[in-house]
Amino acid sequence: MSTITQGIDARAYLSGWLEGLVSMYSADIAAIPDDKWHATFGGCTRPASELTADAIGMLSWTTQALNGNLDADYEAAITERFKTSCATKEGAANALRTTAEEFNRALASASDETLNKIVAPPWKMDAPLFMLAQIAVSHIWYHDGQLNYIQCLLGDEKIHWMGD
Repeated sequence: MSTITQGIDARAYLSGWLEGLVSMYSADIAAIPDDKWHATFGGCTRPASELTADAIGMLSWTTQALNGNLDADYEAAITERFKTSCATKEGAANALRTTAEEFNRALASASDETLNKIVAPPWKMDAPLFMLAQIAVSHIWYHDGQLNYIQCLLGDEKIHWMGD
């Protein structure tokens, strides 16, 4: 009896998941009414534009880390830059797509040694870079859930990323 074992291509799975999330998130960006893109909903809530800038900023930081550039000034240098890009829904969707493409190129070209390197992310919890890459991608899904909640607060119960 012969057994054939095929390895798992973790880079390709993560890249594919990111592409799916970009599609889902983009649909949810489009579903937020234009006049609510910068709205907050009480307490310490942040507007959809800022949530999106945060998601893109973390993905950008991780892309830079994959390329060997560890920028300790995450909040000021990266997230603030994306707040400008996310001033409009179209700008946000474009920035998300562009940053995801840059991330996927950096992930594909990163060596195993680079992915296993222990680095200090902005939140100061050292981890292997590949784990941080997974967190950065999942962070988009986290913020997409917040966009979905904003939609519900506005009376929109559709699941836009499923085509509704």
